[in-house]
Order: sequence, then structure tokens, then C-alpha cells
Amino acid sequence: MTTQVSVRDCVGAALRFVRERWQLILIASVAGAAATALLAALGLTSPAVALLCDVAVWMVQAFVYAALTKAALGSKERLVAGEGLRLFGAMMVIGFFLFIVFFVLIIPGAIVLIVGPMSGYLPEMQRAGQDQAAMMQVMTRFAQENPAPLLAFFAFYGILWFLLSSRLYLAAPATVDAKRVLTFETWRWTRGHTLKIAGARLLLLLPAFILMAALAYLIARALGIDPNAVSSARSSGLAFTTYIAFDRIVFFAAYLALEAGLSIALYRALKPAEGASPKV
Repeated sequence: MTTQVSVRDCVGAALRFVRERWQLILIASVAGAAATALLAALGLTSPAVALLCDVAVWMVQAFVYAALTKAALGSKERLVAGEGLRLFGAMMVIGFFLFIVFFVLIIPGAIVLIVGPMSGYLPEMQRAGQDQAAMMQVMTRFAQENPAPLLAFFAFYGILWFLLSSRLYLAAPATVDAKRVLTFETWRWTRGHTLKIAGARLLLLLPAFILMAALAYLIARALGIDPNAVSSARSSGLAFTTYIAFDRIVFFAAYLALEAGLSIALYRALKPAEGASPKV
């Protein structure tokens, strides 16, 4: 029997989760944003510390997502450290898998780009040599004069990434629910439903992303930060840290909460019955 998945029902379930649990979502978002802002402030001290803080920021996001996912499952219990660490581990496994896949697949695409539309720029690139400024000028001119092939290149790999991440979209809720790291075990659960999962993500999360980006832009402008050069704002200290705090609140509450609700709705619709968990 083929599992039926309703995109509308899953999107509706995610919206209901945010509406009904908005207080918990706000608390988790503020806590996660405060931790992220503190790490951002610590990262201003030195490049080495900044690298460690970046890893810690990923962990904070995993903990917030685990808390939101657990709430979407209907649990009233508090998040424990092991749950956040398990989800962080699952996300690292999937991230490494996607990195390897795209590292391999991007090689033929880059070759096609080099022997095709970029071939006329190769002599200039060779003359530029190790001069990064000159190389950047050549690449910028290529992008300006050849937007179509460059857009096609990024669109192809962007769509491929979106479909692969949709195929593994149930890894996070499965890991939280099963209380053990589950990644590729969920691959077969989504077989035949990848396009519906991708459609649900676009329908729900694309508007959320646009809203998040607009709010982040307004916050940056209000703090006197150029949204197109946020990295340069690191030297501003307090303004940069404040921007990070507000930006993360918006991200967690307006985007990540919806993603948690959607992933749980899809997980409930697609996970196998007890005792029928498929193997990869």
C-alpha cells in the first residue's frame, strides 16, 4: 500500500504547531539567540577563537532545532544534552555526505564551464597568476558578461542539493523521536515522495525565508550595519553582536520553528509502522 502524503495537511500542521506553541518557540529562540550572540562576541577576540565559536554556533542551532522538533512531537519534557548532541551528530553526517557528493559532482560541471563559456578568459586568468585582485576582476567580468551559463551552473547544483536534502529530510525528527542517530536509514522512507517534500518546503519555507531576510535587513539598517557587508561590521562590536542576536531570534522563530513543524508532519506521515522499519 502506497503512503499518501498531503502537502496541504503537512503545511497546515506546521503552521498550527507555531500558533499553538509560540511561547515555547519564543523562549527557545531567545535562549538560542543569546548564546549565539555571546559566541559571536567571543569570536571577535581572535581568528582561532572565532573558528571554535563557529562550531559552537552550529551546536547551538542543533540544540534549538532539537528543542523545537521535540515540542512538535508533542513532548512536554525539557530537552536534555544528549538529544541536542545526537541531532548535531546526525546533521554533521548528512552535511559531510552532501559535501562529498558535491565535491565529486561539481568537477564535471566546472570542466564544462571552463572549456565552454570560460575558455575565452583562460589567458587572462593565467596572466593573473597568484594575483588575487586581478583574478577576481577577471571572474567578475566573466560573471557580468556571461550571466546565463553561470546561473544555469548554480541553479543545477542548487536544485540537486535541494532534492537530496529533501530525500534526507526525516533524519532530524527520526533522530529526536528514536533517541538515537538516524540518517541514511530514513532514505527509503521518502522514496517516491521527494517532490512532495520539496514542494512542501517551498510552499512553507520560501515565504518564511523572504520574511526572515526582510526583517534581518531592517534590523541591520536600524543598527547602522550594511546588510551586504555584515562581515565588515565585526569591528563595530556591540552593534554587530546586537544584530546577531536579533537576526537569530528571527531565524529561529520565523523559519526554524516552521521547519521543525513541517519535518514532524512529514515524519508522521512517512515513517514505517513499528516493526517494519526499512533498511538501506
